[in-house]
Amino acid sequence: MPRTLLLSLLTSLPLSAQLIPSNLDKRITIPKGLTLNRFADQNQVQNATAICIDSQNRVYIAETNRWRVQVQDIRHGGRFLRDRVNGDISNMTLEDRTAYHKKWAGKQKDFLKWDEFTKDSEVIKLLEDTDGDGVSDKTTVYRGDFNDPLAGPSGGLIEKDGTVYFAMIPGVYSLKDTNNDGKAEEVKTLVNGFGVRVSFSGHDLNGFAWGPDGKLYWSIGDRGYHVEQDGKTFARPDSGGVFRANPDGSEFEEFYINLRNPKEIVFDEFGNLFTVDNDYDQGDRERIVYLVEHGDSGWKMGHQTMVSFGGSVYNHIGGKPSRKEDQIDAWMNEGLWNTRHDRQPAYINPPIAYSSNGPCGLAYNPGIVGLPKKFDRNFFVASYVAGPGRCLIERFTLNPDGANFKLGEQTTFLKGIALTDLDWGYDGKLYIADYGGGWTKSGKGNVYTLADDSKLKSKGIAEVKNLFANGIPSLKSDKLFELLAHPDQRVRQRAQFALADHDLESLPLFEKAIQPNQPLMRRIHGIWGIGQLGQKNPSALNSLARLIGDKEMEIRANLARTLGNHGKHLAPFRKALIAMLEDSSPRVASLAAIALSNHGHQDAVEPAIKMLEKNDDNDVVVRHAGIMVLTKCAQFAPEWKYYDHRSTAVRRAIVIALRRQKSHLLETYFTDRDQSVRQEAIRAAYEMDVRKSYRALSNQAHSIALKVSPEVKWHPLTARRAIFAAWVLGQAKDAEVIAKIAANPKIDFRVRKDALIALLEWNNPPVPDPVTGFARTLPKNRIKLDTSIIKDLKGLIDGVDKNSIDLIPRALILSEQDQIPLGELRLTRYLKNENFPEEARVKSMKLLASLKESNPIWPLTLQKLFADKSEKVRSMARELLFKNDPNRATAQLGNLLTSEDATLKEKQLTLQTLTKLKTPKAKEIIKVALDQLTAGKAESGLALDIVTAAETVALSLEKFRGSLAKNDPNAEWNLLCRDGGDVNLGKKVFYEHGAAQCQRCHTMHGVGGDVGPELGAIGKNHDSAYLLRSLVNPGAEVAAGYGLGTITLKDGTEISGNFMPDDADGNAIIKFAETKKVIKKSDIAKKSKPVSAMPPMNGLLSKQEARDLVAFLVSCKKDKTDEGHK
Repeated sequence: MPRTLLLSLLTSLPLSAQLIPSNLDKRITIPKGLTLNRFADQNQVQNATAICIDSQNRVYIAETNRWRVQVQDIRHGGRFLRDRVNGDISNMTLEDRTAYHKKWAGKQKDFLKWDEFTKDSEVIKLLEDTDGDGVSDKTTVYRGDFNDPLAGPSGGLIEKDGTVYFAMIPGVYSLKDTNNDGKAEEVKTLVNGFGVRVSFSGHDLNGFAWGPDGKLYWSIGDRGYHVEQDGKTFARPDSGGVFRANPDGSEFEEFYINLRNPKEIVFDEFGNLFTVDNDYDQGDRERIVYLVEHGDSGWKMGHQTMVSFGGSVYNHIGGKPSRKEDQIDAWMNEGLWNTRHDRQPAYINPPIAYSSNGPCGLAYNPGIVGLPKKFDRNFFVASYVAGPGRCLIERFTLNPDGANFKLGEQTTFLKGIALTDLDWGYDGKLYIADYGGGWTKSGKGNVYTLADDSKLKSKGIAEVKNLFANGIPSLKSDKLFELLAHPDQRVRQRAQFALADHDLESLPLFEKAIQPNQPLMRRIHGIWGIGQLGQKNPSALNSLARLIGDKEMEIRANLARTLGNHGKHLAPFRKALIAMLEDSSPRVASLAAIALSNHGHQDAVEPAIKMLEKNDDNDVVVRHAGIMVLTKCAQFAPEWKYYDHRSTAVRRAIVIALRRQKSHLLETYFTDRDQSVRQEAIRAAYEMDVRKSYRALSNQAHSIALKVSPEVKWHPLTARRAIFAAWVLGQAKDAEVIAKIAANPKIDFRVRKDALIALLEWNNPPVPDPVTGFARTLPKNRIKLDTSIIKDLKGLIDGVDKNSIDLIPRALILSEQDQIPLGELRLTRYLKNENFPEEARVKSMKLLASLKESNPIWPLTLQKLFADKSEKVRSMARELLFKNDPNRATAQLGNLLTSEDATLKEKQLTLQTLTKLKTPKAKEIIKVALDQLTAGKAESGLALDIVTAAETVALSLEKFRGSLAKNDPNAEWNLLCRDGGDVNLGKKVFYEHGAAQCQRCHTMHGVGGDVGPELGAIGKNHDSAYLLRSLVNPGAEVAAGYGLGTITLKDGTEISGNFMPDDADGNAIIKFAETKKVIKKSDIAKKSKPVSAMPPMNGLLSKQEARDLVAFLVSCKKDKTDEGHK
């Protein structure tokens, strides 16, 4: 998962006490008893993103050359960030993205020209060990011409029977070597239409898994898709998901929706599908997800747009709350990312558990591998976080929990390789692809193998290797039948697929396989095999009837699962599946319900409602399955008998079914007797853009707003949806209800603020929706906001109290922006009220100036304000007074600039005013200030303001720059940006800057990403000079524990990790993940300088932004203990 900084490991994960330095490289630690070997080095592999092994145990590596070059990142928009983000979130198809790239090609110095989009190519390499020594000695470019303008990066590989499948935006491809020269002559596009947006790079088309149904499954991150096939359109331009199709690409379908960035997927031996999804660095976590069919994890790129780019794409939405649950996006606000909790929306499938940072490659132990038995039935997930010292493999187990799963064991399996993918070889080894590190093309790489050498010579591994090398499909049917019970999942599956290729000839063997006297795994593969036959010959499914009521739970579960893949042909099984809704096993019941939903018959509705009532929301997978029956089988009508069902769980399920149907009947539940049902309905209507229900939402917006309070779980986001439904409709009565909410002192301040924002955004609406972040198309008949509509603005301001006083500046902006008069007397009262917010008083003064400019008393009023306690009020009074008398202004401002009584802020504002006067004397004053700065005599907090003013009036800076230190490339930044910043503006940079993305990597009082150190108390121990150096030259000031380095011992051993401060005796302390190692000073031969993975911020921030950010960081002096655990 690409990020601007190096990711750190989650401290909550238990560590394995058995990890020891590897035999190959002591910087890499592995489980005791295993051996690490290098299969290929960087001469053979560079920038590896994916790996797979073919039946001959040859290794295929996908490499990226286009990532962060032709494959761009929306965060790097430069001065065009707002327009680029707005354009990207409006892209819905590949054609849109093509036009987008053409539009921006070459527009900025570092933007590629259109012809450069085909310059580099993604590559697949074939690595072979021809002499059997465990090291690759032959490298062939299998295919290397993937340079479509929209292509990349390389995402996933899998091989079956001589065909290599390759996932790479914009499509899924099959490749074949037709003449056995190690090169793919044949390339076919199986499915196309992925990656309709630029989004965040790395959120791409990803890895494969073969399903028990013989279909190919794969995933994509939130760069979205628009796939058209067989008259159907599958379009989700702003989220990721999981798909499946036949090996030739036909019968494409969505399997699971609304994931953020699932890099790989795996099936366990019982046909359950899992992934580990990435977080978005706002205090959420990576998540282990059970991918149940038709599931929904709730992620939309709009969440990211609002948080990462809100300050750029909205006019009046901004400001970062201190608590996760108060963040503006629903992902954090409503806890969509969390494991299950009480306030969580019911339309999503919550994750099972949390996982390590940057999950990418994922593998499941197939059974016969070169690892000890304790690793059986383990999942292994690669964690890529740029720096090898922080990358790892985490292993975990999952245990059944009703229809769902729960986390069993979870621990670190390997540390120290910048790995992106892993796969099992048929020789028993775990093959590991090493990217080389970093968030750009590294030009490096390795492939490693890991195994217990003592097990590699076992008969089981030799058998598996020989079976695949000789070709399982070529075996006789009786042997294939035998292999259906083999201890290795890969062998069983390939035997099943081979038998299924024989069509109905193999039906008797599959029927034999499912008999009760057969081993469990043979029975299960027999069921799946019959399911495969049923794809061409539905009559074959009749053979499964004998399994109805089987004593073995996994047999019943996989009977239901398999039947569910044949929805059109389930009439003979309908009654049996309905009966299975009452099965003693929740898993069986859930899979039966999903099967019935795919069948789509209304007979399943009432039994599903009974199941939902009995479940009472206890098992979220059973709930999901019941919802799917209602979604696909119920015939909703205005008078449907179940709308007012006695069970809250049933009514909630109906709401979610209506959500999936985008039905206006959702408004039936806007006034439900249960609060959570009402909220679910309002949420559904707005998020699914059910315009027919917006009128009802607008009509009820005021009553909805009144329900919000800190004490009640009626969340402000619910009221925000109602407010902005009125905003979308855009008629006079809608504006009036919003204004009424804003003016009502009985309504929660947070809701009133949202109402004011809605009015502020009315006449010049942003491209992204203010609630969802989606690109919003508004009705053409929306009216313009004016005085005749907004009648309560005066009452709003007059009625503020200490809890709502922060509404006033926005109200005044609205008055100015939409020309809604407030009257001289009222504005004068606001101006003179020193308890009002500073910005409100300044705004009142500017509004008064437009009304009273010709009034002879007005200059006297302004002159009195020269003594006001607010420096901003004083400065604005001077600017307005001198507006029509530049010569007088110049003289007085010149005096102010040198006055010892003037504050730094006043002097900064004075320099800005001087540039506006455009008089020779003003330019001379600025020149004098520049000369003082050059001589080192100016206030440090004015340095940037002086240089900015000099540039504005076209003064030469050559002499000034000549005075700076010649040996410091950052000398100008270090001087200009150290002091004088605005704390509030710096806070906005930290939380909202679209390119710097500070909070994606750092936490502030526990909120944010966990890449770099916590910054809540950074100003306690570090001054502005230190903090500025950390920004412009991150390697100069690396926080303890976050700088990567290497210690070379006197015996030649190298140990790498994160340098901690030396102990009292001068011994070095190096941190590796969560393990600390003390190295005696006497043993050290050499110690490298620690390196930071953070990019220099002077490439992402302006000097003003950097100065403000430094000021904010200096002000951060309270850690969590200072807050008294509030």
